[in-house]
Amino acid sequence: MLGERPSVTWTGGGAVRVAVRVRGTDDRESTTAVLAVLARGDRFGHRRSQGREYLWLEVGGAPTTDDDW
Repeated sequence: MLGERPSVTWTGGGAVRVAVRVRGTDDRESTTAVLAVLARGDRFGHRRSQGREYLWLEVGGAPTTDDDW
C-alpha cells in the first residue's frame, strides 16, 4: 500500500510531520492498520501533488497551513 519510506520533517510550527506516498490499497487489514496509525497523530490528512497521493500526520506543535507544504 505504501511502498516507500516515509518523509519525516519538522514544520515551522514545531510539529513533526510524517508523510508517505500511497500506491493503492492491498487489503482491508493493511488499510485498517494505516488508519489506526493516523488516528494516533494530533492532525492527519491527505493531499495530492504532481499526480501522486500522500497521507500525512503531525504530532505536537501548531497546526500548519497548505502554504507550509
